[in-house]
Amino acid sequence: MSDLNRVLLTGRLAADPELRYTQSGKAVVNFRIAVNRRWLNPESGAWEEETTFVPIVAWGKQAENCAAYLQKGRLVGVDGRLRIRTFETKNGERRRIAEVIAQSVHFLGPKPQAAEFETEPPTDIPETPPPEEEVPF
Repeated sequence: MSDLNRVLLTGRLAADPELRYTQSGKAVVNFRIAVNRRWLNPESGAWEEETTFVPIVAWGKQAENCAAYLQKGRLVGVDGRLRIRTFETKNGERRRIAEVIAQSVHFLGPKPQAAEFETEPPTDIPETPPPEEEVPF
């Protein structure tokens, strides 16, 4: 039997994505999503909420698309695998981080209404269409 390592998450970007390129020229993007969980506290009867910030890593063309079209607050769905890696800080301390390596990132919700996404219609379009040419059939 094969092991299974699959993570499905939906959440909002906690900050704008950070795009970098490896020495070999491959694109990699890092961003965090805020995943909320609501539950009813049985003792108090009140709804409580907890937010978990999950680091996401995407590679290649998907990384470039995330950097181009995602921004803080945008709702996304991530399908990927969990990776726990160890690294050493500048002070020599060993640290571990859990992150999701995205196999696919789905842009959810409406498109942002930010000014950079709005375009004005071109002004050089003639008001009347040119006459149709005769087609020899």
